[in-house]
Amino acid sequence: MVPPIPQTPEEFQALRHQPPSADRIAVTIAGVVRLGQAAGQSLAELQAQILAEDGLLEPATRSWLSQLIAQAWELTPPEAPASCSG
Repeated sequence: MVPPIPQTPEEFQALRHQPPSADRIAVTIAGVVRLGQAAGQSLAELQAQILAEDGLLEPATRSWLSQLIAQAWELTPPEAPASCSG
């Protein structure tokens, strides 16, 4: 079963306590893209964050992840605002 896309810091944190899987990695990437979109970030700004030196990932891995984020950006539409009925 594919987990839902995380949308809050708590949901991202909960994923850290589960064993890694391709599905969890995919929904985490989609969640990062959605959070960036919701915050008004551009793809370039999000990629700059991914490419920033952090000591955790090697430059080649950060570059690969940045490309993956770009693909996910194209495939992940921004979350539609909830409509109010009343």
